[in-house]
Amino acid sequence: AGLCPRDAAISPSIIATGGSAMEYVRVAGTGDIAPGQIVPVEAGGQKLLLAQVGDAYYAAQRKCPHLGFNLCRGSLDGGAVVCPLHKAKFDLATGKIERDPKLLFIKMNAKSDLKTYPVKVEGSDLLVGV
Repeated sequence: AGLCPRDAAISPSIIATGGSAMEYVRVAGTGDIAPGQIVPVEAGGQKLLLAQVGDAYYAAQRKCPHLGFNLCRGSLDGGAVVCPLHKAKFDLATGKIERDPKLLFIKMNAKSDLKTYPVKVEGSDLLVGV
C-alpha cells in the first residue's frame, strides 16, 4: 500500500523515447509529499523513492546500489539523497554518486550510481516514467 494513495481513475500516459515507449504512471498527488520529504512509491513494478526538493520532484530506485539499504530512511542534502547506512550521497537529478560510501570509518571505492526516473506533474498528479 505504501504512504501514497493510488487513483485507479487516472490512466497512465505513453511517451515514445528513442524507439521504446515510456509509460508514465501516477504515483502520488502533490499534496502527498512536502518539500524536504522522501516517500516510498511503486511504478511499473519498481520500488522507488519520491523526493521533493523545493518545487522539484525526483524519483529514483529505493535501494542503495551498494548494499541495498532503503534510501527512504535516508536524508536529503540539497538535491541529493544520503544513504543512512554508509553515508553515500547521490544527486537526485542525475543519479551520480557525489560522496563514496564509508563503513566503520573505512572509505569504500564504490562508484555505483543511483538509477533515476523522470517525473512530471499533471495538475495535482505526480507521474513517474518507467
